[in-house]
Amino acid sequence: MSHQKHFLYTSGDYMVGETNGGKLGLNYVYDNKYLVNIGYSATNKTAYPLAGEYTKSANSQSVSVAGSEGFQNIENFHLMVGRFFKLNRKNTVRLLIQGGPGVLTSRKPEYTLPGDNYTTNISQFPSLTLNPKLEFPFLYSLGFSVGPMIIVSSEQNYYGAGIGFMYGIIRR
Repeated sequence: MSHQKHFLYTSGDYMVGETNGGKLGLNYVYDNKYLVNIGYSATNKTAYPLAGEYTKSANSQSVSVAGSEGFQNIENFHLMVGRFFKLNRKNTVRLLIQGGPGVLTSRKPEYTLPGDNYTTNISQFPSLTLNPKLEFPFLYSLGFSVGPMIIVSSEQNYYGAGIGFMYGIIRR
């Protein structure tokens, strides 16, 4: 039987925190120790609070022409590198410390007075993503993970935690 040292697997996480969202990633493991992750995360659309001058206006409805509330969300494309630490002999519990650069895209509504319409302001910033995890590869090709996620940028930050699934070749 060959001793496989390199793996490729996908991961998907459900994240909760300031807002709810999800994260998808493609993971390459080198020499059973090091990881490169290419990923994408996004928050759910959430109602965006109006500033005081909008709620005091005669026309204070926060409804657009299309009949929907304004929303704010963020998306983050990232490239992380990491290191595995085995926590048991069977390699069914491991700690993954990972982080790296990314590009954060922020979407926020900009309301117009005196109407109740809004336009969406889209802006991009460089970001740093940190995502340490406990991984539980209980089968050769299936497992789950838990851990915090932090996205830091010059204009907006995200703090949350996720629970996810791993699928692919995840352990020997």
